[in-house]
Amino acid sequence: MNIAVCDDEEIQRSLLKGYLEAWAEAGSHALRISLFSTGRQFLESLKETRFDIVLLDIQMPDMDGMSAAKALRETDGQTGIFFVTGYEDYLVQGYEVEAFRYLIKPVSEEKLWAALDQFLKKRGGQKRVLMAETPDGVRRVDAEEICYMEAFAHSCELHTLSECITVKSGISALEKEAVRIGVPLFRCHRSYAVNIAQVRAIEREAALLSDGSRIPVSRRLYQELNRQFIDYFLKRER
Repeated sequence: MNIAVCDDEEIQRSLLKGYLEAWAEAGSHALRISLFSTGRQFLESLKETRFDIVLLDIQMPDMDGMSAAKALRETDGQTGIFFVTGYEDYLVQGYEVEAFRYLIKPVSEEKLWAALDQFLKKRGGQKRVLMAETPDGVRRVDAEEICYMEAFAHSCELHTLSECITVKSGISALEKEAVRIGVPLFRCHRSYAVNIAQVRAIEREAALLSDGSRIPVSRRLYQELNRQFIDYFLKRER
């Protein structure tokens, strides 16, 4: 799970980060936390990353949290917005951006944990979906089913647990979109990007996947793939 904390006060960012890490440890949640001091920094990061939740302060310099939330909602209706603020004047506007929770500072660890648990319970049945443009039109692909991508001259193939889909875009664009929605992809070879969640074993020159595929691994990328593979599964077991 990817969570963003956006607050202009360093002490608040540190406090919320600590609460989140304790929640993740207590509930055995695999968690990645990103910290931002302005709304613009947070929005800029969305070009590369999709967040499941953002803890967003409202009153910040440069761009306030409400403006950042409205900009987020223009392209993303799934990220859970948790407003964390010292003011109650923005409750109505919070409904306009479909904020999941409005937490008044000082936020207690107990209240944040409860809000996070409620969010997971509500969103538990929702799947992450990759929108892939194929020669026959746009396809919705379950992110959990993705195994790997293979590049060709002007297109690429998206291999899932059940099928192979030809995609009109290049592998870099498709890889970027997959990473944005939270798929732990790794470019293990010039022509291949593999979903680490589907890796079952790594050899010196290949990665073995859960669907039986054997994907080539560049020699110079073996160590980094091995490290990310170990890190990913260690986090899942915590």
